[in-house]
Amino acid sequence: MIMLSFYTNKGENFPTPDLKGLSIGQVENLSGKNNFRFVVQDSVFRKDVQPGIIVLQNPEAGHKIKPNRLIHLTLASTFPEQVEVPKLTDVSMRQARVLLDSKGFALGNIEFKPSEFDDLVLEQKYKGHSIEPGTKLGNGETIDLVVGKNLKGGATLIPDLSGYTLAIAREILKNKSLLIGSAVYDPLVRSKEDSLNSVIWKQLPLPDSTNFVKPGVSIDIWLQLK
Repeated sequence: MIMLSFYTNKGENFPTPDLKGLSIGQVENLSGKNNFRFVVQDSVFRKDVQPGIIVLQNPEAGHKIKPNRLIHLTLASTFPEQVEVPKLTDVSMRQARVLLDSKGFALGNIEFKPSEFDDLVLEQKYKGHSIEPGTKLGNGETIDLVVGKNLKGGATLIPDLSGYTLAIAREILKNKSLLIGSAVYDPLVRSKEDSLNSVIWKQLPLPDSTNFVKPGVSIDIWLQLK
């Protein structure tokens, strides 16, 4: 029993050091000083973390461990995990959102298209082009949807977009089942920041509070700096 207590380092323990945010080289230096071992168990992609940096550890920092204990580490990888794009067509937009979320994808723009099948996903796109189910993309990528809109009823009015930024105008039109057409910027808009701060000063068709239009109509806009 006395020998067993020596073998198991009875009564000896120390808190697990916090290894998150460190590189493997830094962990190697710490392991020699603090008498613990480590192994890289997994890697995950994090957009905001430099590749090779530790993002998870087991046991967690502060947990009491004995000398020479093995700590399992997870590193930030260089490339995101490749995930198969699910089949999003022929289901409702709500179901498509759930499928995208379950696979780790983000929902991008929603484009409405005249159809007898209301709220049915007609097409799935990636960076402006159709993408087939089963295609592998990096986890977290954005998928756009083309959604059917029944033209029987549901007519709407063209809102006045003047003074709004492109982002706000897009949301206003989305709620009315309308689309942004061409976006023409003033020559003084020269940077990305300028474009984000630009506001609409002209639109076609013009705002109309008396004439109803069908869903899916595109509105062309002209933008300039405030």
